[in-house]
Amino acid sequence: MLNSDDAAELNGFLGSLRAAWSAEDRPASAHLDVTYRCDLDCGHCYLDNKTTWPELTTAEWLDVLEQLRDAGVLFAVWSGGDVLMRSDFATLLTRASELGLLSRVKTHGGQIDATWARLFAGSKVIRTDVSVFSLRADIHDALTRRPGSLANTLRGVAALREAGVAVKISCWVQANMIDEIAEMSRYFNDLGCEISFETRTTIDHSATDALVPLRLVGADLARARVAILRAQPTAKPTPIAQRPSHDPCGAGRTMVYISPDGELWPCINFPMALGNLRDKPLLEIWRESEARKSLVAWDNRERATCQSCAGSGFCFYCPGDAYKASGDFRKAPGHFHADARAKMLAWEAVNGEPFSATDWASVPTAESPTKTVKRFVFPIHRAKRGDGKRVGGGT
Repeated sequence: MLNSDDAAELNGFLGSLRAAWSAEDRPASAHLDVTYRCDLDCGHCYLDNKTTWPELTTAEWLDVLEQLRDAGVLFAVWSGGDVLMRSDFATLLTRASELGLLSRVKTHGGQIDATWARLFAGSKVIRTDVSVFSLRADIHDALTRRPGSLANTLRGVAALREAGVAVKISCWVQANMIDEIAEMSRYFNDLGCEISFETRTTIDHSATDALVPLRLVGADLARARVAILRAQPTAKPTPIAQRPSHDPCGAGRTMVYISPDGELWPCINFPMALGNLRDKPLLEIWRESEARKSLVAWDNRERATCQSCAGSGFCFYCPGDAYKASGDFRKAPGHFHADARAKMLAWEAVNGEPFSATDWASVPTAESPTKTVKRFVFPIHRAKRGDGKRVGGGT
């Protein structure tokens, strides 16, 4: 693992790269969901169609990789579903490497063996992100709804580390495993893996309320944030008032998302359609999309109500989550505020540095007065009588 100084230097270098690409109006990274199919059935998964969503062919994905190279993209993030559900994934990954793309692969890891691990090691895979939800099979396997999935995933992690592939563990935190956070950090750090813990529950792809009951709230959320901060101490974040011209995130600015059927969105969690690769080339969509132009024109200076919020530094403002909650990426839903307040409480508990009554009063507590969008119709590009018409979908 990188030490803190090396990590800071690397982050600074990557930040400079992204700034340079942004100045040229080119995406630095592309998130490629090559399939939504998966052999697990995780209870918190935001994908609402893991069986029949149309997919680009091998030839079409190979053409996409050429377009990424020509657009100057540096990093390809491969995801799904699970990427290994596609029988041509080795072909795609190898071609990306030949084109000079650096890859990051997101997977549950349960299908990774020594052969796959060696392929990753030889294909410019700079990191593999693997999902682990507990070190207890009864908890992990209950969430994935597949007996034996934890054992399979841990074997995959071991194979990747044996081949010298960097691994980052991603853990979505449930109330029944909060007490495991410190143990999981030690366990995977000892294996040479990074690990991150996520307390947010991503709204599903149809923007329904189906996953809302899974969100950590109240005492559980506060307890989780304390456990995470104790396991992974961090510096106090900077409020956005001190970085007004920064962007809320890189979605649509330095990164682009491509769905299995070739649709472009700003990111995986931001289903604002920009165009489809079966209609126009990637860079043409990137530069001509009016939806993307509206997003790029919006930065922290536009977040007027956030400027005076003492919790703004602790808040991860996700425009995509906001978009799915209200149809407007500029309007923060109430759970953003709840998460920021939980992180502030954790900071006080762990660092003994209390916030003032004025600070607390500046952080909203109620849900934003926006109408919740109950369902989106996602654009799906399907062949229709041979002429490639796009139809509404997402059922």
